[in-house]
Parts: sequence; structure tokens; C-alpha cells
Amino acid sequence: MTQRDASPLRAFRNSTGYRATSLLKRLHLGLTVVMEERLRERGIELSRPQALVLMHLLDHPGASNAELARMSAVSPQTMHQILLRLGRDGLVTRAPHPWLGRVMSFRITARGRQLVMRGAEVAQAVIDDALAPLSAREQAQLVALLERCVATMPSTLQK
Repeated sequence: MTQRDASPLRAFRNSTGYRATSLLKRLHLGLTVVMEERLRERGIELSRPQALVLMHLLDHPGASNAELARMSAVSPQTMHQILLRLGRDGLVTRAPHPWLGRVMSFRITARGRQLVMRGAEVAQAVIDDALAPLSAREQAQLVALLERCVATMPSTLQK
């Protein structure tokens, strides 16, 4: 790479935007690792994507594979694998969709509900620990600033 080619890249890597998004990604990955470790310590064998699907099913009982994939921002193939594991573990049930023919709909089981509720307590503690260096006012300010940034994204990515 020539010096001229490196200059725009260097400027990009030193930009506030790049640094901010890199820090957000590191925070997200760090939270995921710590949450999954703490969940395992408490006998909860759920990955973050699996927990998200269970939470979606609490709010959207009867959702299809495609709907859950959109809500979770993963491919339908990935969602299929997640749902197979959740079904195998007795955390979701599947049945033919009431009006969409061959489409299957999914519901969280009582066991899945109990597990995701226990997991939510663990996740809240991990998030609280990560935000502990910030005052309550700073936390609210951070949320407000991130909401403004998210509002610039396509509507399908805003939830």
C-alpha cells in the first residue's frame, strides 16, 4: 500500500465515527461473552441468539421462522437451526400456521419461558455491571444519543 493509499485509511481509522462504532462492537461482543459465561455458570445453556428468539416468542407467540429471522436480523437458514435446537431442548413448540398453509408457527413452552426469565435476570446484572462506571444521568444520555443514531438506519433495522 502506498503512502497516498494509507492516508485516507489512517484518517478513517482515527475518525470519531470509526472509534465509536469499534467501541460499540467491542462492548456488544464483551457483553455477549460475559452473559453466556454467567448463564452457563447458572446452568442455563442458551446462546444470545437463542435467548433473543425466546424473548421474541414471548411478545409474538405463533411467529414463523421468517418473522423470527427478521426480528433477530439473521438469515432464515440460521433461524431454522436455532429453532431446531430450541425445539430439541423442549423450549419451543411448532405447529402449522393457522392461515399460511405450509408455514410453521412457533410458541415458547413453559420451560422456555422459565429459562428466559432466569436468563433475563443474569443479563440485567451483566449490563448493569458494564454501565456501572456511568451515572444514571450519563446512562440516560447514552441511550438518548444511541437512539438518535439508530433512527438514521433503515426502518427494518431500528428494532
